[in-house]
Amino acid sequence: MTIEPDECRRLLAEAVVGRVSWVSPTRGIQVLPVNYLLEEELIVFRVHPASVLAELASPTEVAFEVDDLDAQTATGWSVLAQGRTATLAGELPETSPWAPGDREVAIAIEVSQLSGRSVSREF
Repeated sequence: MTIEPDECRRLLAEAVVGRVSWVSPTRGIQVLPVNYLLEEELIVFRVHPASVLAELASPTEVAFEVDDLDAQTATGWSVLAQGRTATLAGELPETSPWAPGDREVAIAIEVSQLSGRSVSREF
């Protein structure tokens, strides 16, 4: 079943970990988990300047997915955001990166498309 855009935004705002995917010019297709926040319609996360995720400091077309699945009840949802990355200048957002080390580069995804689906097994 399709999830409406407002509900997709609510689910994005409540989740804390998602996967960002893009085609790296040097490493091919990448799909990596990040912890993030939704701030004024932007998906924001911080990265180490020497990581592969730092490639996203240059404008890059990406997909970003969050989901929640319950194997016992065979229910869940998935939200897919598509957009372009940009760096955030000035004060960094109040994210708390899970990975150790310096995460001083703030990346924002400017969402251009948002879609979602829910699933449930019918008995």
